[in-house]
Order: sequence, then C-alpha cells, then structure tokens
Amino acid sequence: GTYAPGSTFKPVVAIAAVENKKATPATSFTCPGYFMLGRKHIRCWYEPGHGLLDMQEALEHSCNVYFFHLGLQSGPEAIYHMSEALGLGQKTDISLDYEASGLLPDNAWKQRMFHDAWRDGDTCNFSIGQGALATTPLQMAMVTATFANGGILYRPRIVLGVRETDDGPLRPVPPQIVRNLNWSPANARIVRGGMHDVVMSPRGTGRLAQVPGVDMAGKTGTAEYGVKGSGHKIAWMIAFAPYENPRYAIALMVEEGVTGGTTAAPMMKEIMT
Repeated sequence: GTYAPGSTFKPVVAIAAVENKKATPATSFTCPGYFMLGRKHIRCWYEPGHGLLDMQEALEHSCNVYFFHLGLQSGPEAIYHMSEALGLGQKTDISLDYEASGLLPDNAWKQRMFHDAWRDGDTCNFSIGQGALATTPLQMAMVTATFANGGILYRPRIVLGVRETDDGPLRPVPPQIVRNLNWSPANARIVRGGMHDVVMSPRGTGRLAQVPGVDMAGKTGTAEYGVKGSGHKIAWMIAFAPYENPRYAIALMVEEGVTGGTTAAPMMKEIMT
C-alpha cells in the first residue's frame, strides 16, 4: 500500500533545507494559525497559532505554517532530491513480492499527468507530506532508521543470518548500505533533536508514545485522503529508540485514524514497551 505520509515527512523537509543551505537551525517563522498563499487562506492544524518558532520547535509542534514557509524558501527541487536520496519514490528491493515504489512528484510529473506547471500550492502540500506524494510504511521505516543513525540508508532485509545445517552456527548476512548521505552532524542533530522533543517534551505531538525510562524520538502525522472534506484520515507515527544508541526504527500507520498523536502514538508506546 502507498499512502501520503503527512507530517512524518517534515523531518525530510527540515534536513533538505539545512543541508542545501536554504535555512539554518535558527531560521524562524511566525505562525498566526493560518498561512496566506496569494489570496488563499490555509489554516494550520492548531488554529490559535504556534507563534514564533525555530526549526526544532516547529518539528516538536508539527507546525504546518512553519513548513509552508520553509518549503517555499527551500524550493521543491531540494526537497525532491533529498527524498529521492532517502529512497522515496522507488522500490527498496526487499525480497518480497508486490512491493510498490510510491510516488515522488515533481514538475515533470505534473506536466505529464495534468499538463500544468508545478505551483507554490504544490510546494506547500509537498512540504507537509500531502498532495500527490505517496510512500510505503517500509520506506518511512527506512527514513526513520536513517535519521536514527545520522544519515546512512540501509537496504531492508528479512534474513538476518543463515545456518548451513539445523544445528550449525548462524552465519550473519551483512547489512547493505544503499548510500551514505554525509549529513553534517550539526544538521542531523537539530532534526533528531526536534524528533526527540516530539516524544519527550510535555508539549510534543507524540508524547503519548513515551515509555518510562526510555529516551525516544519520533514524528506524528495525520494525512487526509479521498474526497476533500470526507473526513478520511491516516494516522502515522515514526519513532526510533533508544535515542543515543538506537536499536529500533518503526513506522506505524493506521487507516481511518483520528490523528497521529491520539491514534498512532499510544500504539507506538505498546510496541516500544
């Protein structure tokens, strides 16, 4: 299955912005609860507004208005190329049948499909993981693992080791690196820090995923699908733990959820526990 990733995509936008020098961790925008795109009035999910936020705070609160500004400032090409480097829009080559590649849209795709140019509204949708963008849960788990380890994308696998005989020694199958993204440690730290605050801050959108005694990081997401206004939503959460020396990276997706923070986060707590 392929699904819009919603706000779980925002860490990708953040790392694209800082790695391409389109923004810094200190880049701040004010959220009054809405965003004006020309004459179009686009609401943030938090209608009272988040106020002035820097990048780490914007991740913690999952502020749509901040990421509209950041996406437009960075440009869709920077986000597209970072997404592509993280394995989105392509099969992972895991050894399972029927794997989907998802969809990573750009201007050429829109011209081909709709005979229309990419517009700022498309960039705003892209920047919050909506619009035509489609990912698989496995791809988002890979993205999560890459943030967990600081920038190395691994090919997912099912077989961890092989025994030549039933009682023989286990011969490990070595992990395969797809690519090292060579992120600046400072840039990776700020995005990971925002993901840490999502879960560990009392105001973070993923705080219901907290496991006592475990330092954890993550990102929630709520993606609308189907006919606009139909109320159909996908609730997402990605997470990795422990924060300093990660062992687990998870992508969790619930069709017909309420929000990532209320539907997916308590499930993530159960799995991590």
